Amino acid sequence: MRTLFSILFLALATLSYGQFKAPKFGKIEPAELSMTKYDKDTAAGALILFDDGNSYFVTNSSGDFQVIFERHCRIKIFKKSAFDLANIKIRLDKTSTDKETVSSFKAATFNVENGKMVQIKLEKDNIFEEPSKNSTTYKYAFPQIKEGSIIEFSYTITSDFLYNLRGWSFQTEYPAVWTQYQTKIPEYFEYRPSSKGYLPFVVNKEDRGNTTFTFYTTYSTPGGGIPRKESNSVQAYTINHLYGISDVPAFKSEPNIDCEDNYIQTIEFELSSVTYPGSMRKTFTETWESVNEKLNKNEFFGEVLRGGAGFVSDTVDMLCKGKKTELEKASAIYSYIQKRMKWTGNYNFMVANGLRKPYKDHTGNSAEINFLFMLMLKNAGLKVSPVIFSTRGNGVVMSFFPTITKYNAVLAKLVIDEKTYLLDASSEFSPFGVLPANDINGKGRVVDNDNGDWVDLVTNTSYTENKTYRLKINTDGTITGTILSSNDGYAGMAYRRALSKVKNNEEMIKLIQENEKGLTVNGFAITDRYDIDKPIRDSLNVTIKDNADVLGNKILFTPLLFDAMSKNIYKLEDRKYPVDYNYPIAETYVFEYTLPEGYVVESMPKPIRLRLPDNSIAVQYIVQSSDDKVTVLYRRNITKMLFLAEEYQDLKEFYNLIVKTHSDKIILKKA
Repeated sequence: MRTLFSILFLALATLSYGQFKAPKFGKIEPAELSMTKYDKDTAAGALILFDDGNSYFVTNSSGDFQVIFERHCRIKIFKKSAFDLANIKIRLDKTSTDKETVSSFKAATFNVENGKMVQIKLEKDNIFEEPSKNSTTYKYAFPQIKEGSIIEFSYTITSDFLYNLRGWSFQTEYPAVWTQYQTKIPEYFEYRPSSKGYLPFVVNKEDRGNTTFTFYTTYSTPGGGIPRKESNSVQAYTINHLYGISDVPAFKSEPNIDCEDNYIQTIEFELSSVTYPGSMRKTFTETWESVNEKLNKNEFFGEVLRGGAGFVSDTVDMLCKGKKTELEKASAIYSYIQKRMKWTGNYNFMVANGLRKPYKDHTGNSAEINFLFMLMLKNAGLKVSPVIFSTRGNGVVMSFFPTITKYNAVLAKLVIDEKTYLLDASSEFSPFGVLPANDINGKGRVVDNDNGDWVDLVTNTSYTENKTYRLKINTDGTITGTILSSNDGYAGMAYRRALSKVKNNEEMIKLIQENEKGLTVNGFAITDRYDIDKPIRDSLNVTIKDNADVLGNKILFTPLLFDAMSKNIYKLEDRKYPVDYNYPIAETYVFEYTLPEGYVVESMPKPIRLRLPDNSIAVQYIVQSSDDKVTVLYRRNITKMLFLAEEYQDLKEFYNLIVKTHSDKIILKKA
């Protein structure tokens, strides 16, 4: 039998789309309160019952345009894991002349107590303000949240920033019954919409309306009296657009995704042009050539490299002294900046306050460090250009839309003997010519003295990990011996980064032991930790418990120990976004087991070689025995970086085979 809730929302989803109107605030249906799960996603911790957004334009008392953004949302909470939804944030931007304000804020929690609905309003004590230089963030904490609660909120934001026509996210980590966004844009403004994600709009319609706007003209009066202001009401047509999606699935992330924001269903807007009544059309649409020209002339970008370099010239001379080639000079400067400058962790592609202070303080954001690096290269007579780009965490920027607002970082393009090197000196663990993993993201835009150009942000460097286990199996099931590892390329960079976050070897040992069940590290040594051009090697003296089972006169264990893949990392029924490995992967593990005295091998996994049809992933697994020894060789090589969504099922099944192979045990029997 259908519940009242399912009937209610079936009607909602099948009505003539575009006629949806959010119910009155606080008008909660009994079926919503009694709901304990969402049939279409029973594992969901919460369900967005509806999320309704609306943006339109008004004129204020001065006759200036403002953007009004309204939102009304209702959410059902099923589990404690979703309690974070009861804390919402609203960020309001501000400058010396313009600002954003929030008004008409309403929020409440709805619970069932003694069979009746109780509304608990959000009081002022639950509102927190965090001001900063260019914004103020308000945080709202809903009261008395528990499993089964419904939270509801609505608010209005008035913004002076006409370029900031708010976008809308139709998808979150929780499913939604209905989410919609409407825009009403006057004929004076032209915005360029862009949509991301893979969900189809069930409503995507456009029509025209009319709105009256009031403008003011100020006239001076004879004799210097009080100026006279006259109002003039103008009726303008508006372009109204409604976007709506029903039965929105939760966005579920899996490993090897470049950036979730690239695939979550959203729509964004960028101001293209403005044509006020009686005025010429002002366009904001750029060409890449004009972007290049503007950045070259910008005091916080191109002019930085044409500024004075006296504060670093002596250092450059010292670093280049005795260096015979340009590559040697560049390598010396790169290493110097890496060791001298500490990155704050912040990305930027413009320098706001010059380079002298960051250089003096030995600290800077990514732009300050890389512009310092480029300034020193230019001072050494080398050919270098800045490259603006978007990091993986910031998402992919589409190159067919000329814009700089989506970019968040800069690196250096160095040309020596017609060979190009892409360098990011803010990464202290990246060898010369190797981009940090977070920089590998589509294309970067080269800004030079010509018209600019594109460069691919890719890598040929692999994640290379080699391990050798020399172990002895004891009759009580404990395993003792040494583990030797060599980490090169991105594996070495990741290892050095992990080491930089611990105070000493003891902390590193503790971290290793916490991540591996039954492992005790008795000794730990590292080689070439600080030479980033070499692999980093370590040696562990270990005792391993709880990884071998003693059953009567038999010992059973999984030969790959901690490197066995016990579960498939790919679990989705249907992954709509690609699998992105970022860089090639080469792993080789060798295990040399010495058997307990008096034991022989009863059975062991059969040798296996697995390959995808295009050889993009290859796995080799060989187990051999001889006298009192068992040797295991395991290799995994990934040479293809991107697997499309339609290749996902084959990839998932391939990993199922790997998991099955890794679960096979070696069985020893007492002779």
